[in-house]
Amino acid sequence: MSEESPAPVPASDGAAVEQSATPTEEVAFKIQFGKNSSDVKRPYESTVGDLKGEIEKTLGIPSKLQKLMSKGVALKDDGATLRQAGIKDGAKLLLIGSNPSAIDATKAAPAAGAPGDWDAPKSEEPIHKQTQHAKVLAKGVPDGALPGIAGRQVTMDERMTAIPGMLNSQGSKVRLTFKEELQQLWLGSDTSTQKVPYSTITKIESWPIEGNEAYSIVALHLGVGGTSKYWLYFFPSQYVSGLKIRILGVQSLI
Repeated sequence: MSEESPAPVPASDGAAVEQSATPTEEVAFKIQFGKNSSDVKRPYESTVGDLKGEIEKTLGIPSKLQKLMSKGVALKDDGATLRQAGIKDGAKLLLIGSNPSAIDATKAAPAAGAPGDWDAPKSEEPIHKQTQHAKVLAKGVPDGALPGIAGRQVTMDERMTAIPGMLNSQGSKVRLTFKEELQQLWLGSDTSTQKVPYSTITKIESWPIEGNEAYSIVALHLGVGGTSKYWLYFFPSQYVSGLKIRILGVQSLI
């Protein structure tokens, strides 16, 4: 008679007999939103859509209004996992998007005021009459400038990567280019290009040009305490708020 096989040992306290599963593998990366950076750790097999859902809960930005960039490429919300999307430990994702309620609040606030009330306090002498600015303004709107709109703000489409046809403080023609993947603003003239990290821009002020309110003078405050300024002349007035949101975040308008 053949020997019987030993009876299986029952599991105690409901414990599984099989070897415990390997813990879910996670990936650690950063998300850059405006000037703020957050450390994030997520399961590798979670999806891009899951990540956008968490961002919506945290920041109030609807998933459909979010754009996540990795190395200059937008991540598609098509069911792909973070692993399939190529996200690795130490990666840096750029988040583009705004909270609709915050934007609505900022649009409503200046509605009863004159154009430019969202901007800097007025100096004793109108800025367009100050010598350093008057000399540049006397050159007139440069060729190739985008059409300006007075008295209203227009959403800056995220596909808008450059604003041409402006002047700098030397009266030279310049082009502003958004390098979202590098978090930099490139200010290029015929002779040079100044690359300005978003993180070094501490404040943005603007003043509609008297007599031609469709365009504005814009001052980018740079460095600690905004001790230096980069001046832009004939910036299309309708994009002032859009510039602030893209560089400093929607909180810059509140």
